[in-house]
Amino acid sequence: MKTTVYLFAFFLAIAGAGTAAAQTSRDVADARVAYQQANTGPAAEGYRASLKQQTGGFVGGPAFQLGSLRTADGRTLLVPGLRYHAGLHLLEAQDSIDLESTHLWPAGSLRGFDLGEPGDPAAPQRRFRSRLVKEGSDGTRREYVEVITATDASPLLLAWLYAPADDAPTSKRPLVGTLLAGPGTSGSEPLRPLEPTESAVLRLFGSRAKDVRSFATAQHLDYTRPADIAKMMDHYNRIAVVK
Repeated sequence: MKTTVYLFAFFLAIAGAGTAAAQTSRDVADARVAYQQANTGPAAEGYRASLKQQTGGFVGGPAFQLGSLRTADGRTLLVPGLRYHAGLHLLEAQDSIDLESTHLWPAGSLRGFDLGEPGDPAAPQRRFRSRLVKEGSDGTRREYVEVITATDASPLLLAWLYAPADDAPTSKRPLVGTLLAGPGTSGSEPLRPLEPTESAVLRLFGSRAKDVRSFATAQHLDYTRPADIAKMMDHYNRIAVVK
């Protein structure tokens, strides 16, 4: 499916085109600061120097892919090329007017981004969202995670967090994924690692666990397969909303 790439100035993604309420919200203000810090001064120089050294660590490879930004003020902006480096926690986006120029978007500067083209069955679109994540005792941090449940904002959300493996040179480390689960409707509640076992998965559903177990049995779903866990969550999200 052919898509027209709209030309726009990137600063509009964080500045004056939103509603008055969005412009004055803390989320938009914080996003603007995060974007500006990543694209000016020593921080920008450090990021770009690090990106030049990377031969691995990019989700989906180092080539730019068609995609879209989900801005802090709720808009979706189509861009000609995106690539995300999991080790640097940084999205790099080509400027729509000058493809030789790029803009850097750390996790706090966007609601998220999509890689690929919607409606393309040969290469399904991948959805990444900026969410709080908790691992171990290190507190919480904001990361881009790949959502694999049907919707981003639902009672439960399942996602992958990607990070470079520890057993290779920094610039060449392959990516490994950690499965995360948590509330999809509350941005203040962090996602946490999920062990893909029957007991751990069913614990997520509380009083609906019996219903979800029956659904999983009828559909021959496997509690160790993330794609099947996502189907269980989608089922739970449907009944949780209806009932």
